[in-house]
Amino acid sequence: MAAETRPGGRGPAFEVADFPKPPEIKGIGPLFAILGPAVIALGGTIGGGEWLVGPSLFVKWGLALLWITTVSSVLQTFLNLEMCRYTLYTGEPITLGFMRLAPGKVFWGWLFTIAGFLERALPGWALGAATAVAALQLGKIPGAADRPTVVVWGLIVFASCVVVMFFGRTIERTLEWANWIMMFVVLGGLLLLDLYIVPASVWWEGIKGFVSFGSVPTGVDILLLGALVGYSAYGGFGNNAISNWYRDKGYGMGSLVGYIPAAVGGKVVKVSPAGRVPRLTAENLDSWKGWWRLLNIDQWWIFFGGAMMGMFLPGILYVSSLPRGQDLPSWGIAASPASGLVQSLGNFGWFLALFFGFWILYSTAISNVDLVVRQSSDMLWWSLDWVRTWAREDIRRIYYPLLIIFFIWGVLFVNITLPLVIFAVSANIANFTMALSAILTIIVNRKFVPKEYRGSVLREVMLVASLLFFGFFFAMFLIHPGGLAKALGRK
Repeated sequence: MAAETRPGGRGPAFEVADFPKPPEIKGIGPLFAILGPAVIALGGTIGGGEWLVGPSLFVKWGLALLWITTVSSVLQTFLNLEMCRYTLYTGEPITLGFMRLAPGKVFWGWLFTIAGFLERALPGWALGAATAVAALQLGKIPGAADRPTVVVWGLIVFASCVVVMFFGRTIERTLEWANWIMMFVVLGGLLLLDLYIVPASVWWEGIKGFVSFGSVPTGVDILLLGALVGYSAYGGFGNNAISNWYRDKGYGMGSLVGYIPAAVGGKVVKVSPAGRVPRLTAENLDSWKGWWRLLNIDQWWIFFGGAMMGMFLPGILYVSSLPRGQDLPSWGIAASPASGLVQSLGNFGWFLALFFGFWILYSTAISNVDLVVRQSSDMLWWSLDWVRTWAREDIRRIYYPLLIIFFIWGVLFVNITLPLVIFAVSANIANFTMALSAILTIIVNRKFVPKEYRGSVLREVMLVASLLFFGFFFAMFLIHPGGLAKALGRK
């Protein structure tokens, strides 16, 4: 008997299956075992925006700009949830859902691949982490004359991120463990350091900054302001990749679709080229509600809460350690707090600042290496029959060659410009990706997700707000003299 199916738009039909039951959660241990994709995103979240872009603005213009993080983090959390609604229901990452819409898979596949490479494939994070390593080697904050040293270390850091992707049972699990460790160490360490060093007045200034809505100082750098919008929380292609990690984690119907295993320690897993959808039954709806609760815990507790803390803790550290109003050094920005901490903690402060600067940016670099390659692999696997035939139903034969291409691309552009400019341009492109993803998610969910599995109209209102908010800042980046033109003029 032929399998029951549902129409899939411009893509293959969905097969119908019963909704997998969510795990029973009894205690903190089992809860943390089922959570995880949000911490991978958090590892990417606490990176260029939090250690470079945000602090460079806060030191220059003040912590009142933290309201942008509040708005961006709330909107991104709603966007994540609605994109992952599609993944829970179908088992497919959201980008595959976009490819089911007109004008079809070729158009959307190429558009998101190009946007993803422009946004995440420039090695700004590895280069930023390298400024901390270079500072340790040189014994000082790197300057323009130290550019070759920073670039060499950037290449080493970038290569190490690629090597990590070869190990573990699943790549998602490897990323999850790496980021849990880094987040406990980094956030816990920053909290203790801030409690020791940062005066109460700066803590209060930062707290007020979260609700200082609309405060934009005259003369602020539009390029960096747009970057703060784009890389508060995760941003852009990274948000889309969260749905890929939930698929690999086995959330909802994702457990019936498959995952990308690692080259060393993994095994061949047949990843379905098309998703599965549940029947409309009371039992399936109950299972859906259980998975939806877990998804909300992961997103609001870990992603949103971590994003707010991740911008706040480094921000108040920079502001309390460095003179207000100064521009941070372009080739040594990841090590900038070190000079301030030396005055408070001596040589220990120097090493501590470099430690935090490196690991914050390194965790983001690792996540970025995977997320672009992962989405490109999934898009090829889903859209081209001959690719699956050539790969002998082993998606690793697609993932790892693309990983090598990604590495070569990054090596070619590692010396292109200043690390901060790479971050800023990438973050502004992220605003475009989020604005586009917001409107497409509304269309995808209305087209493929039955109303019984959809959310309230308020959630769609939040996606429209995302379109307007992120779209506005991307437009400012394109047309304002302080945006794209200024970026292209920097050396």
